[in-house]
Amino acid sequence: MKQPLVITQGDPAGVGPELALKILANSSEKNFKVLGCSALLSKVAHQLKLPFFKDRIIDHPLKKEIQIGKVSAQAGQHSFECLERAVEGAMRGDFSGVVTNPIHKEAWHLAGISYPAHTEYLVAKTRPTRHAMMLTSSEITCALVTTHVPLSEISSLLDPERILEVITLTHEAMTSIKGRKARLAMPGLNPHSGEGGLFGREEIEILTPVLEQARAKGIDIEGPLSPDTAFLPTIRQRIDAYVCTYHDQGLIPLKTLAFDLGVNVTLGLPIVRTSVDHGTAFDIAGKGIANPSSLDEALRLASRLAEN
Repeated sequence: MKQPLVITQGDPAGVGPELALKILANSSEKNFKVLGCSALLSKVAHQLKLPFFKDRIIDHPLKKEIQIGKVSAQAGQHSFECLERAVEGAMRGDFSGVVTNPIHKEAWHLAGISYPAHTEYLVAKTRPTRHAMMLTSSEITCALVTTHVPLSEISSLLDPERILEVITLTHEAMTSIKGRKARLAMPGLNPHSGEGGLFGREEIEILTPVLEQARAKGIDIEGPLSPDTAFLPTIRQRIDAYVCTYHDQGLIPLKTLAFDLGVNVTLGLPIVRTSVDHGTAFDIAGKGIANPSSLDEALRLASRLAEN
């Protein structure tokens, strides 16, 4: 890996600046830079008594002062600009990959940014032929068929082609990471996977036929499993990754089991992108107690992916 990775600062009012400084000081990975407001990072470093490595900062100045721990359009706009600059640099080949600190969705909305979150922007910007959001840790890995949409819309968005796309991408990624054929599982959408159609027919009419297609392609995948037992320890022991129908179905067990160690990976992009699996944590921003473990894991995984 010749070109450095780049870590985005994230929302400047959140824990992103603190996490970036801690990673600069302590990570065993060295070939990376941080893209953010140098003046803000210097101020945070001084306040929290953290080292400041000015030569490893790609400066993107804030146009106005922001208040730590507060949602604002200014902070949302700045985090978006840093992300866009990092992604465009990676697409040019200036960076070997992008590691993102958390943004605040409401701040983006206040700034007039139309994308609900990182993943949707990355897909629109890089135009991959296929994509999926996957969160991974040593405890559990979950890929998502649908992401930031209301629960009321999930059933209508369960398109068979989309489901098969996510299954295939997850299988390819985990096979590469594990160095052997991956073992997958898919929870059903409804309670007890529909109980034979009593509680919903999505498992019968949509999920089961797609899983049969996946198995015909040589993909080892169980399901649809009853969602209330799909994540039991005995099942997790034999499963490398779950393909979940909606956001919280996958992220509730993942954040319960690996909140500080999970990494968000956007599969299928023409660039490497990983991210922390937590939010901006405004309640602890500026206090010096933010845990950099997830960012460090995201940086390590990005480095491995970039090398490969």
